[in-house]
Amino acid sequence: MKSSKEINSFSQQGISTLLVFILIVRILSYFMLSETVIVTQVLKIGLRFFVTGLSLFLFILQLHQSRQKVYINQPLPILFYLTYLFLGLCSLLWSSSFNDSALQLMMDIEGFVFAFLFVKVWIECNNSTGFRLSKLLFVSISTIVAGFLIGMIVNPGLFYRMTHGGEEARLGGFIINPNELGMLIGVGVGAAITDWKFSTQKFISGIFILMLVYALVLTGSRSSVIALLLIVFFFIMQTKDLRIRLGVILTTLAAIPFLIKSVIIKQGNVEEVMNMTGRIPFWKDLLSINFPKEPLLGYGYMRIDYTDKFESINAYAGAMTHNTFLQALMGLGLIGLTVVLAQFAVTIFTIFKTTDLYKRRLAIGILIPLLVNSFTEFGIFGETNYGIIFYLMIVFMVSMEPSDEKLRINSKANSNERNTRFPERPSAPASIVLQ
Repeated sequence: MKSSKEINSFSQQGISTLLVFILIVRILSYFMLSETVIVTQVLKIGLRFFVTGLSLFLFILQLHQSRQKVYINQPLPILFYLTYLFLGLCSLLWSSSFNDSALQLMMDIEGFVFAFLFVKVWIECNNSTGFRLSKLLFVSISTIVAGFLIGMIVNPGLFYRMTHGGEEARLGGFIINPNELGMLIGVGVGAAITDWKFSTQKFISGIFILMLVYALVLTGSRSSVIALLLIVFFFIMQTKDLRIRLGVILTTLAAIPFLIKSVIIKQGNVEEVMNMTGRIPFWKDLLSINFPKEPLLGYGYMRIDYTDKFESINAYAGAMTHNTFLQALMGLGLIGLTVVLAQFAVTIFTIFKTTDLYKRRLAIGILIPLLVNSFTEFGIFGETNYGIIFYLMIVFMVSMEPSDEKLRINSKANSNERNTRFPERPSAPASIVLQ
């Protein structure tokens, strides 16, 4: 018969496999899975609540199987994000569209709960089986990207999006914005490089990393290419092997001319690059025309105008700003932007403060593509997207730590002993403990 320890280890292995499935389905829930709007909305909401419910089931299951505790040792990133959501809730009182703001807020609150449950379950699973979050992300994203590469061969009309007058095909097609797909791939690359030193099959991992880079180039996403170069630069500076540094730097330099010609400057249109595909004139009009009308509290959560689209004078009409911080400014005003910047600042501080080198490298590797995407697309504080989920994973990952039950009891006993000897000395603040 198997011992209870072996059974628990087996169940944790099963949970790690379920986590991969959950993350894949969660990412898929942000794709356009049908040409019918109603069907797409039902699928998106249904899939998201399904994986959140499954994560809750795993969370409860672990409560009964383990004495492991998880405590929030750095609560500020979480508290500031809750403040941001609370301000969004208050904005329903003055939103230019109650229904749109309420829907976005509901999805972001659900995403917040999902990210908490997911990271909590992963922390426990990691301590039992060593199943790394970097591996989880790498495997999940690689599976999805492999599906896109197969799909572009089987059905190019569905998996390619034609731009620039039909002269350029970009991977992503009808299913997902190519820039958003590029950001997803960037997260996968960041996770893959973080996981590289732990991999026992480096050759296979290397092949999948090359597959991700190839798919990223096919998206034609300028921001994602920039993020890729920053990720490579960040990780290459972490190695002490000068030969590896030199080899990667020379390879990157050799690839830059190709990337500039094929991705950055498309069809030789330098002007398009200089105005960021019409974004700069659009931002200028937003700040000069719309912002002064609602400077303090904005137009409501994820709203940028009194109507569904802002009719820009110098550029296109748009329903979102293509910049996550500008989105927060327009939706929640200067007060909301202050909260967002404070939350982002304390998250960065917490990342660099953590003593876990693995967590720090993984958080930065994921954050780079998310932040670059935030300057040109939905971003980490924009309309609901899987980038927000990844950002919340970072927030919970660096804010929560596992704590052994026995160590906690001993620590509490020692604290009581010190207080008995020195009654005038105040007790240390208690951590927020999660079962």
